[in-house]
Amino acid sequence: MSTQELSDIAKRVVHHSLEIKRGEKVLIDIEGEAEEFSNQLMIEIYHAGAYPFLKSTRVSNLKKLIAGATKESLNLWLRHEQYKAEGMDAYIGIKAEENIFEYNDIPRDQYQLYQQNFSQPLQLDYLGKNKWILMRYPTKGMAQLAKLGSEELRTIFYQSCTMDYKKLSENVKPLKERLSKSKTVTVTSPDTDFTFSIQHMDSFMCDGRYNLPDGEIFTAPIRDSVNGVIHFNCPTSFQGYVLEDVRFEFVDGKIASYQGNDRDLLKRILETDDGASYIGEFGIGLNPFITKPMNNILFDEKMSGSLHLAIGQAFPMANNGNKSAIHLDFVLNQQSSHGGGSLYFDKELIRKDGIFIPKDLKNLNGVKGI
Repeated sequence: MSTQELSDIAKRVVHHSLEIKRGEKVLIDIEGEAEEFSNQLMIEIYHAGAYPFLKSTRVSNLKKLIAGATKESLNLWLRHEQYKAEGMDAYIGIKAEENIFEYNDIPRDQYQLYQQNFSQPLQLDYLGKNKWILMRYPTKGMAQLAKLGSEELRTIFYQSCTMDYKKLSENVKPLKERLSKSKTVTVTSPDTDFTFSIQHMDSFMCDGRYNLPDGEIFTAPIRDSVNGVIHFNCPTSFQGYVLEDVRFEFVDGKIASYQGNDRDLLKRILETDDGASYIGEFGIGLNPFITKPMNNILFDEKMSGSLHLAIGQAFPMANNGNKSAIHLDFVLNQQSSHGGGSLYFDKELIRKDGIFIPKDLKNLNGVKGI
């Protein structure tokens, strides 16, 4: 990407997403290689009169640390990182993944030990701050996984990060109002027919504050109200493994049966705790520049014409009371090119084959269409 494009995105992060003020301390946490972007972030943070701090981790080094770690060493490492993060006012988390399967040559139990005793608790500390944002930086590996040329991926990344989020937020207001007034949501697609209640649940518009790219609105089902079947047609990555062709059947809120390419992994995820078998989030993708699955959940859950469910922990902005150590998203693309489908609020057809139907929602179909 050009220096100017990276500078534009850095400005969006510092001034729109985090609203950095003079004197604030900002931690830039990079896993992988994103030197040019981190340089632009530091320049922009200094321009804001704030203080950048940099944590940069090479994947090869991290793998060695994980491979030899014990629970005791991870706890010591965690306390050290928590101490360094304690004085920060804002957090920027960036992953530049060349290979999402990179950690597959670490024994699964060892990687899980790292996740449970270091990665997950440290991330919760970072996300406990008032100002935080998570990003995925475009790499050749990401382009290959998305079946895109590197230049096309960079274009999508730039456009979807620097789009007019204020305008999107304005266009979303009628959809948010409909969510607040609706009692039930019904979703139908090939091998999908399920429904749940959202009565009296809050919703939240994601407009570039916590993720870039962004562009979704989410709420949460009443915990015990979910019934039916949903068959997701986009892959989901979890701890270095890819889950595909996932199908859940719900009875009174809980996943009663499941299928997928890796049933053993699904079983382990769902047995994490009681809340892992319930839904903590329902979201609708709205970013007009993300128009096809990219095999990256941060992008795919924002995709126009998509919706997603997350099993596990609910967000405080739309809290249905579900608690879990995990929060894992699964995406259903309802564009006609992927089998189509319908989204109903109560009995009103809201979206058909990825296209919003009501007149007051037409602006959400995007500047590019679907």
